[in-house]
Amino acid sequence: MTTGDGVASVRISLLGAFLVKNERHDHIQLTGKRGPALLAYLARCAGMAAPRERLADLLWSDSDEDHARNSLRQTISILRRDLLKAGVDVIQSRQDLIGLKASAVEVDVEDFEAGLAARSPEDLGTALALYRGPFLDGLHLGSDPFEHWAAGERGRLLDRALESTERLARLVDGEAGLVLAERLLTMEPTREASYRLKMELLAASGQRDKAICTFETCRSMLKTEFGVQIGPEMRALWQSLVSPANGASHPVSQTSANVVRAGQRLGRPSISVADFVNLTAERRDGYFAKGLVQDITTALSEVADYVVVSNVGAVEKPAPGDDAQRPEQLSARYVLGGSIQRSGRDLRVNVHLADAAGGHNVWAQRFDGRSENALEFQDRIAQSIVLAVTLELQLTLWKVRDKSPPGPPEVRRLVNESLVNYFAMTRDSLPRAIELAERALAIAPDNARAKRTLSITKTVALAWGALPSHPDHVERALALAEASVRAVPDDEIARVILSFALETAGRIDEAIVECRHAISLNPSYPSARGDIAELYALRGQVSEALHEASEAIRLGTPDVIDFWRHNSMVVALFADGNDRRALEAARRVVRTKPDFVRGALYWAAAAAATGNNEEASRAVHHCLSQLPHLNLGNVCPGFVPRYVKDMHHSRFLEMLERAGLPRGDTTVLTTDSGRSMAAH
Repeated sequence: MTTGDGVASVRISLLGAFLVKNERHDHIQLTGKRGPALLAYLARCAGMAAPRERLADLLWSDSDEDHARNSLRQTISILRRDLLKAGVDVIQSRQDLIGLKASAVEVDVEDFEAGLAARSPEDLGTALALYRGPFLDGLHLGSDPFEHWAAGERGRLLDRALESTERLARLVDGEAGLVLAERLLTMEPTREASYRLKMELLAASGQRDKAICTFETCRSMLKTEFGVQIGPEMRALWQSLVSPANGASHPVSQTSANVVRAGQRLGRPSISVADFVNLTAERRDGYFAKGLVQDITTALSEVADYVVVSNVGAVEKPAPGDDAQRPEQLSARYVLGGSIQRSGRDLRVNVHLADAAGGHNVWAQRFDGRSENALEFQDRIAQSIVLAVTLELQLTLWKVRDKSPPGPPEVRRLVNESLVNYFAMTRDSLPRAIELAERALAIAPDNARAKRTLSITKTVALAWGALPSHPDHVERALALAEASVRAVPDDEIARVILSFALETAGRIDEAIVECRHAISLNPSYPSARGDIAELYALRGQVSEALHEASEAIRLGTPDVIDFWRHNSMVVALFADGNDRRALEAARRVVRTKPDFVRGALYWAAAAAATGNNEEASRAVHHCLSQLPHLNLGNVCPGFVPRYVKDMHHSRFLEMLERAGLPRGDTTVLTTDSGRSMAAH
């Protein structure tokens, strides 16, 4: 296999021992250690290039500048010679930059990390099979900067492998899950969560004694290695196994069963629902409080992707060997609690969600109602709590705090319900999200959160084809986003939403400014990173786009909008001319979100660019089956944002035409130089 320009390709394997192979899969022998180290570092750099000065400092930190530069020149010369012997020429120099020809280099780490977003067990298993061992296992130079960089990558990739292997273990059947649990313990023998997973799977399969033995092994290991006690979640699971109430016929308690069932889903933060405090003197309000806890627990258990631990007032026996002499409550990452107050016939329920680990409140809300409508009041509170908790935990996962004022209770409920429909991201859910946000704004016309929500639901509906492309929709979305930023200037969510509205309006440079502002407010916000990656790609800043897309994927999780971050990578790779990788990434996007037509259009273009004509035709038919009106005259700009550079834009349309997208009417487009051109 060669690239489009005839350059022979190589595959660099960084997971496990370093390996580099040519297109015939022959192992290429490299001289010394610094050549492999240089290849490894460049393969992980944004754009696969780095300044000479950085490389010299990285690999020869104990030498002066002149000696380090000279050593770098010699290493590059030897590395080129070794590669040329195998018929490979992938090293290139551009002024003070040394880099690799990205279109001719495959890297296992990229395929590994991209594949971890897979939803199916088969695809996830394929990605995890690439993890042959620790990053650059056995490659040590003695240069502190290189060792620190490699150690950071090694730890990060190990964490991703561990988390994804645990996720896969909860998606497959019990026997296969236990095999994966053992693999986790081989990869990291001191990871308590892996022992807990093994216990849960053993308990679920009726192997109670083995589960208890696993607990003892873990407890002994933690005591010996670190001098610490077993964690509270592990203790709670052990307690459920040894409780006399279980007996021979009930080896796993209901709490443990809840843990196992909830563990089958993606992501599993745990929430305990505490008893609500009755601050009134009336017994009936105590019954109301207990009923409310039951309603909330049931509602959370039905729709949320977390473990719900109820009856937190129950106590557990101290685990063997633990220093604690007193009973403790069942522990969870988050604790939901509250209180009941009464004034005549009026009831007030105060609810708060606390991060037990961090010791701070995540969310709080007050609900008012009438005692004669107690059941209806309970239902309304439970539904509102489910919406709020789901969204707040998503923001917590992204390390984002919503700074916009929430508004009165009904506005909060409508906004939260709108956002739940928004995150579903279908052509049916998005109009519903717009309707709910409109109702919230009608109640509170000055509420920044309602404005922000209506703006993003409109722009995403346009991107989905759920709203007709009309200037009025774009202008209103933009005006709402600008108003929400004016109201709360330091709200990074509002800045990202304004950036997306500006992109929809074709104002790419202004959109980048807003995204940069959002990142300056919160560098860990994955949506901001993903959005700026697409904006950089549209402007032709490919290296920056690839870097930001990688950061977005690293910071994000396999959540409901992860596909959009991967689509940013596709837009960048296509602009870079790396059509093979763009095609692979586009396939993943479409597998994850088949009705995301924007992603499917890049699938068609990348397939056509790589000569996969049958696949390209299939991709176009996929797009037209959902949006029959699409054609070369209205697809870009119109439905898909336009690349700023004419060469990128023209190539995108050319590939779509080659894939079979209908011509449509001739449309006048404005080029980046201000000239007009006819596009068919």
